[in-house]
Amino acid sequence: MLHFAYGSNLSAKFLRQLCPTAVFQMKAELPNFRITFPFYSQKRQGGICSIIPAPGEIVRGVLYEVNQREMEEKDVAESVPQGLYVRETYLVLGEDKRWHSADLYRCVKPTGPYTPSRSYVELMLEGAEEHQLDPSYVKELRWLIASLN
Repeated sequence: MLHFAYGSNLSAKFLRQLCPTAVFQMKAELPNFRITFPFYSQKRQGGICSIIPAPGEIVRGVLYEVNQREMEEKDVAESVPQGLYVRETYLVLGEDKRWHSADLYRCVKPTGPYTPSRSYVELMLEGAEEHQLDPSYVKELRWLIASLN
């Protein structure tokens, strides 16, 4: 199955902790949404991200091929059983200019926005650099990290 990663899961090293067979497929975008930090993570001591509708904006990310069993294990780590996040299927535009059905995680019980967790945004930046996402997006993530000092 395809997983659209846009948050900490952008980092292959981080994603493969629970999904060791995940294979990068391509860069992709989710149009008409934007990233927000609506959930506070005690572990990370700051906000972790989700998506919200935003006409004209784009969420940048990547597609990974992940087996179903590993995604079900990832559901537990993403707090799906507790009802904090949900795994849903969205159409994303791949760098191959084709639409792909891919699962992603979205916060269903927002309590913020919160100041982003530095360690969380560092994982986003790691993945954005690793997969050579749009340079303006990488710059935006670097600026965000610098603002969290």
